[in-house]
Amino acid sequence: MANPHIIEDGSVSLPEVQSEEDEVEGLDPAKLWTVSNAFSALRVVVVAPTLYYIWLGPEFRWYVFLLVMVMVLSDILDGALARARNEVTEWGKIIDPIADKLAIDTVAALLVVLKGLPVWVAAAVIGRDILIVIGGVLMASRIKEVPSSNVWGKATTCVMSALLLTYAMDYDLPKPVLVPLAGFLIAASAVSYAISSRKSTPEA
Repeated sequence: MANPHIIEDGSVSLPEVQSEEDEVEGLDPAKLWTVSNAFSALRVVVVAPTLYYIWLGPEFRWYVFLLVMVMVLSDILDGALARARNEVTEWGKIIDPIADKLAIDTVAALLVVLKGLPVWVAAAVIGRDILIVIGGVLMASRIKEVPSSNVWGKATTCVMSALLLTYAMDYDLPKPVLVPLAGFLIAASAVSYAISSRKSTPEA
């Protein structure tokens, strides 16, 4: 417990007690809406129309293509703008991966039903993302800092985006390469997050 401070008039001033929420650096509501975070949130907004046009069928494939390109560009721009504008915040570390996972996982699930995406691919990426979210929450509660996504996670997102786009567009040529590559990156990113989580916890 912190010691009280005695003021000149003889009164005693007790130090403010910091809550656990305050100990997590950067989770200030004023820092939530930045330009870079808005680009991350844009991916969430675009998910619903993307699913809708995939559901409508092949004649709307170019609508799907344009919406997926918006997702990809927003994923590139949010990180670049955060660094260029000095807007790297704990909120951004939360919104960016959530936007990635929501977009990838929902589109993958729909493509299993409509386009024959292998069930194991969707199950693997969704299962990995669930474990990463759970691990991230546990890490944040222990080290009071939101863990950032790493290069393996970003590579998985890029390859999965390309794979899902080939299924959504009914473009078969890249599938034999992208399917095993996606499987490898899903496994590699899961292992890398597990190692990162273990190294970052105080117990480790």
